[in-house]
Amino acid sequence: MDNFKTILNDNNNAKKVLIFFLTSIFISAILMTSLITKKYDFKEGDISRIDIKATREVKDILKTKEKEAQAEESVGEQYNKNLEIKKQSLEEINNLFFQLLKLQERKLDESAKIEELKKQFHMNLSEEDIKTLVSLNKDQLEILKKSLLDVMNKVLDYDIREDSEEDLKKAQDVIDVKFNAAKLPKTLRELGKSIGYSKVKPNFFYDKEKTEQLKTEARKKVQPIMIKKGQTIVKEGEPITDRDLEILKDLGLLDNENNKYMYIDIIVLVVLVLFIQWFYLYKYYRKIYDDNRKLVLISILTCLSVLFARALNGVTPFLIPLACVPMLFTLLINHKISLNVSIINCILISAVVQFDIQITLLAILNSILGAMVLKKLQQRNDIMYASIFIGVTNAALVFTVGFLLSNNVFEVMKRSGFSFVASVLAAVLTIGFLPFFESTFDIVTTIKLLELSNPNHPVQKKLLLEAPGTYHHSILVANLAEVAAEQVGGNPVLARVSAYYHDIGKIKRPLFFKENQIGRDNPHDKINPNLSTLIITSHVKDGLEIAKEHKLPKVIQDAIEQHHGTSLVKYFYITAKNSSEKPEEVKEDDFRYLGPIPDSKEIAILMLADSIEAAVRSINEPTKGKIEEMVNSIIKARLNEGQLDNCDLTLKDVNKIRNSFLKTLGGIYHERIEYPTENISPKNKKENK
Repeated sequence: MDNFKTILNDNNNAKKVLIFFLTSIFISAILMTSLITKKYDFKEGDISRIDIKATREVKDILKTKEKEAQAEESVGEQYNKNLEIKKQSLEEINNLFFQLLKLQERKLDESAKIEELKKQFHMNLSEEDIKTLVSLNKDQLEILKKSLLDVMNKVLDYDIREDSEEDLKKAQDVIDVKFNAAKLPKTLRELGKSIGYSKVKPNFFYDKEKTEQLKTEARKKVQPIMIKKGQTIVKEGEPITDRDLEILKDLGLLDNENNKYMYIDIIVLVVLVLFIQWFYLYKYYRKIYDDNRKLVLISILTCLSVLFARALNGVTPFLIPLACVPMLFTLLINHKISLNVSIINCILISAVVQFDIQITLLAILNSILGAMVLKKLQQRNDIMYASIFIGVTNAALVFTVGFLLSNNVFEVMKRSGFSFVASVLAAVLTIGFLPFFESTFDIVTTIKLLELSNPNHPVQKKLLLEAPGTYHHSILVANLAEVAAEQVGGNPVLARVSAYYHDIGKIKRPLFFKENQIGRDNPHDKINPNLSTLIITSHVKDGLEIAKEHKLPKVIQDAIEQHHGTSLVKYFYITAKNSSEKPEEVKEDDFRYLGPIPDSKEIAILMLADSIEAAVRSINEPTKGKIEEMVNSIIKARLNEGQLDNCDLTLKDVNKIRNSFLKTLGGIYHERIEYPTENISPKNKKENK
């Protein structure tokens, strides 16, 4: 409970809750207008006054059940044949005749033989048949046995279902036919029929489990009967049937109490999607999550994606500019957040279009392409080129998937064309919205940075004309910073542009800086070290004033303010100590920049590049060894002073920056061949004349 009160009392957390709440309400309201349609209060037998069409594809449950029942009925009862029945019956016949032969050998009277036979066998034979049987001699028994076995061996192969009088009758008829055709005395034929009848048993038994399994399989194979989106369910003037009510209920078009759950479902869906989105930012981009301005921007872009989908879904969902918001995310924040957040937002877009599989696939594809194709933007026109590429890809996807779902060539071609137009529309919207978001949220995009890098920018032109040495120094620093930033995963364009503007404060007093004193006296020779330090360090404050005057972005202002951190103006500090009568009274703090120290990779790299370029330029006859020693010395000094403590550079990154500087400086200060002068003899001079 105490933790909950703390959260509420925390102004920053309260703002986050408000942002989340307002975003959820806005998106939920849009989804409700799309998913929740007009309701009807019908009962069976009512007459409809209007045509009612399906708002989405839905299964016709009653007709599907009828079709499933027909499929079940088509499956006959399944039986299993018991082969043991035949074997058992033949063994009984063999055993019967074996016992009869034994009785013949025992010389018993007829009544004793009959009694003995009845005890051993329970035969369904009449008294007359039994008397006749025991009266047969050995030869007659052998003949009857052979005939009976031949007939029954065939008859017992037939399928005789249990509880089937028809199958039993057929088997008995076969026995009759076989014995009637046999060349046997009538007595033996009739006796064979009687014994054969008694040995006919069912051998084909009902398999309930197999029957149910086949019926289930038949039911599963039935394709559900679907009501297509736009198909007329109820026609004007016709009575409402039970089937109509069932379909209207499944579509959510009936006015009943269950409809309130749809509102709850939509709100839960929106809250879940936004929670996943925010949790991703909290887990992997905590700096952005803690910045409420960025959260507002992300929420607005999420709302825009849903709003675009809702607005154009009524015309055709294939006209939705699905690439617009992913491209804005990429340009305004970064491509990784764009990729993940946009894919999460596909759930909301899919809900707006009633979970149309083609639009869902398009939304996912545009989320991926919108994040990747603008990863390395070079100019504003790249947005249009990227959208054309996305448009061609969209058209190809719609074309291929369309033919898998439909054989309507014209419709597929039309949808492909719409998807291409949607991508062009996305580019137009992106270019249109970009300046608004840049100015409103004070975000410097790559496009804005590229515009600032233009040499014709008023500040750059002024720097070139009034402080040409500083301008040249800034260009060299920019080269060093850009390459180094790329090596450690920083923003190379930001590093370069920051370098262009980091020393613009020197415009106010250019001659007080060494690089602008070519062929002129050094004015610092005429003033004391404290005043020189004040002039040198004031170029940071002057630079901030110029930046604010020309409305340069805050990231550039931060670079101007932090590129020296709290470092020591060592030259004038040592000069002051050496010239002071009381050197112990000379304080370092009086000769330091005001700071703050760099708080980003790019500004830290700028600090190192600025110091190293100036230091290397001061080396007489620079060699590879001298340059490397100077670079190592400056980087070590900045680390020891704690100037890099607030930026997220690792020691591994610092080593990469060092190697990058050495490689770039090696290209700038490489050894050059000294060209010899030509010695011209007096004779050649005359000829040249």
